[in-house]
Amino acid sequence: MADAVVVLRNVWKSYKEGDSIVTVLKNVSAVFYRGEIAGIHGPSGSGKTTLLRIIAGLERPDRGEVIVDGYNLNMLDDLGLAMIRNTVVSYIPQDYGLVENLTVRENVELPLLIAGIPKEEREAKVREALEYMGLLPKANSYPTRLSGGERQRVAIARALVTTPSVLLADEPTANLDWENAIKVAEMFKRIRKDFGTTVLIVTHDPRILEYVDRSMNLMDGILKDKLTSLTGYTHNIYA
Repeated sequence: MADAVVVLRNVWKSYKEGDSIVTVLKNVSAVFYRGEIAGIHGPSGSGKTTLLRIIAGLERPDRGEVIVDGYNLNMLDDLGLAMIRNTVVSYIPQDYGLVENLTVRENVELPLLIAGIPKEEREAKVREALEYMGLLPKANSYPTRLSGGERQRVAIARALVTTPSVLLADEPTANLDWENAIKVAEMFKRIRKDFGTTVLIVTHDPRILEYVDRSMNLMDGILKDKLTSLTGYTHNIYA
């Protein structure tokens, strides 16, 4: 059996909206494996972003267990979760999350600065990430001067610079035309091949699901497998 990297067991999450309680995740259980690309789709408001943020340690579940690359996130304090985000898991938000007054190089370097990586090592890692994403000519540009496809590649480069085990992408093609969307989908496949990274993509675009190994549907807070893995993974969904 392939190596389980993300394990969710009976995860629940609710929010208060006015006088009401809205439950966005209901008893979600799943396993994602090393080197797997999984797509999670569903309508807006179905809990897709919340699920990614919980896996990234940006939010905590109300109930249930979240294990990422052997770390039980429930057992970690805020400092421990920050460490996980700098070493194990990288999260790409839908709006890319770039700092507009920093250059491309400085945006990609940011996680390494936060992690306290020495300057020479930072410079080498940033250059490697920019070269990998074909962004070296744009290293000194600012995000406002980039196209949507280029901004997305910067966001991916920043996520890759810490060589995470898990890459989380929230609607990575939502702001792109179809040609650039395909380039991003192919890039995720290349990253999986080159680094063995587990890539979890949430999307409302069903065409992107042609580029994943496994497709899952999140509807009304309930996560279900839709397709058998295309690459031979054995996988379980915990009842």
